[in-house]
Amino acid sequence: MPELLAPSSAKTEDRLGRFLWRLIEASPVAVVAVDQAGAILYANQKLADMFQYQVSELMGKPVEILLPERYRSDHRVYRQLFSENPHTRPMGSGLDLAGRRSDGSEFPVEVGLSYFRSGDVLIVLGSITDITRRKQTEEILERRVEERTREIERRRRVADSLRDILRVLNSNRSLQEILDIIVAQARELLRADASAIYQLHEDDQPLSFQAGVGISPAQLTAIYAASGLPAVDASRRLAGAMPGNGAHDAPLLHVDGHDYCAQLAVPLKLKDELYGGLMLYYLEPRKFSAEEIELAVMFGDQAALAIENARLRVQAERVAVAAERNRIARDLHDSVTQTLFSASLIAEVLPRLVQRQPDESIRRLEELRQLTRGALAEMRTLLLELRPATLMEVSIEELLRQLIEAARGRARIPIELSINGTAQLPPAVKVAFYYVAQEALNNVTKHARAGRVVVLLDADATHATLTIHDNGQGFDLASVTPEHLGLAIMRERAESIGATLIIESAPGAGAAVTLRWQQPDSKPT
Repeated sequence: MPELLAPSSAKTEDRLGRFLWRLIEASPVAVVAVDQAGAILYANQKLADMFQYQVSELMGKPVEILLPERYRSDHRVYRQLFSENPHTRPMGSGLDLAGRRSDGSEFPVEVGLSYFRSGDVLIVLGSITDITRRKQTEEILERRVEERTREIERRRRVADSLRDILRVLNSNRSLQEILDIIVAQARELLRADASAIYQLHEDDQPLSFQAGVGISPAQLTAIYAASGLPAVDASRRLAGAMPGNGAHDAPLLHVDGHDYCAQLAVPLKLKDELYGGLMLYYLEPRKFSAEEIELAVMFGDQAALAIENARLRVQAERVAVAAERNRIARDLHDSVTQTLFSASLIAEVLPRLVQRQPDESIRRLEELRQLTRGALAEMRTLLLELRPATLMEVSIEELLRQLIEAARGRARIPIELSINGTAQLPPAVKVAFYYVAQEALNNVTKHARAGRVVVLLDADATHATLTIHDNGQGFDLASVTPEHLGLAIMRERAESIGATLIIESAPGAGAAVTLRWQQPDSKPT
C-alpha cells in the first residue's frame, strides 16, 4: 500500500515525499502504519529490529502480532473504537503498554498515535519507543526509596527507644528495672534471640549476670561458672565472637536445647574501669554490620550510664551525674543526630533526581523528609532534657515547636500551634509547661488516633494558659487511674508551680488538656 502513504505525483511534491519517506525509514523511532482493518501497511527498519522481525514478515499481518496474546482481543475492540473516533494520542499518556517480540518475549513500550485519510481509507500511524531501560531505572529508584523509607523508620524506632531509655534514666527507678529495659530494647532493635548484661568481679570470682531476656541471668551465671574459667578468661571468651566473625562451626552456647551460634559483645566501661559487658545472642550464624555494632555500642553506653548513675546516687555526686549526661548528649549529637540529618539531605536531594517518576514517588519522598525532620526534632528534645541549663535558656515558644515537630514526625498527623503573647515565663513555670505539653502530645501520638491536634499558648508576664486539644477517640475519665496516660505526672507538674490542670474527654469526642498558671500576687484574668 505505498501509494496510499506516498504524496501526490507532482515532481516537487514527489521529491519531497521521497525525502520524507527516507526520513521515516531512517528515524530512530519505530514507526508502523496500519489500515482500518488493522493490517500493517508499513514498518520501518527500527520497528522490525525492535520486534525482531524482517520488514517483509510484517507486511499485511494484523498489528496485534506486535502485542502479547492476552491483550490482542481487547486491542481489536479498542482499534475499532479508534477508527470510529480517530484522534491523536501523544507519547507518555500514562498507559502501561507492552510489546511482544517474535520470540515471545515481552518488553514495556510507549506508543503515540496519529492518523490521516487517503481518499476514503483511514491510515493510522504509530510511533513506538522501547522504555525497558527507563522502567529498570524507575524500579531501581523505587527500591532505593523503599530501602530509605525502611531505614528512616528503623532510625525513628531507634530514636524512640533512646528517648524511652533516657526517660527511664531520669526517673527514680531501680538499677535492675533500668537494665531490664535496656536489654529488652537492645534485643528487639538488634533482632537478637537473647540479650544480657554481666559484671566482672575481682579475685577471680565467677561472672554474674545482672539482667537478661531470652535467657535468664541465673542460667547464664551457672553456665559460665561451670566452665571453670577465671573471670578474666571468661570475659575474653565472651568477647571471642567479635563483630564480623559471627559464624562458627560449633555452637557458642547451649541453653534449654537451643544452640546459640553467634554473639555480639560490647564492653561496659565506667570511666577507666571495665565493669562488664552487654551480650547479644543469636541462634543462627551471622555477621554484624558497622551500623549494628554502633547501635549495640550505644545500648552499651546507656547501660554503662545507668550503672554509673546508680553509683552516683549512692555517692550523692550530682555534679558528676550532670557531667555524664552532658557527655551522653554530645555522643548522641555526634552520632544519631548527624546520621538523621544526612538522611534528611538525601531525602531533599532525591526529588531532583526523579525525572519521570509518578506523583506517588514525590509523595513518598516528601514523607521521608517529614520523617527525618521529626526524628531530628526528637533528638533536639532529648538533648534539651539531658542539659537542664539549656532547657532554661530556650523560650517556651521554641520548646513547644520542638515538641510539636517531634510529635508530628512520630504520628504523621497535622499539629497546629497558635501563640498569643511572648512573655518570658519564670524558669520553673516554663519547665512545668514543657513537660505537661510533652506528656499530652505523647498521649496523642500513642493513644488518641487523632486526625488533627491544636496547641494553644496564651501568655503574658503574669499568667499563662496552655491548651492541647485533639479530635481522636477520647477516653472515659472515670475509668482511667492517675497512673495511666501520665495524668499523675501532669498533675504533679501543675501543683509544683501552683497551676490548675483541667482534663476533658469522652469516648469518641477527643480530649483536651488545659494548664492555667497565675502569678500569685497578680489579679485574675
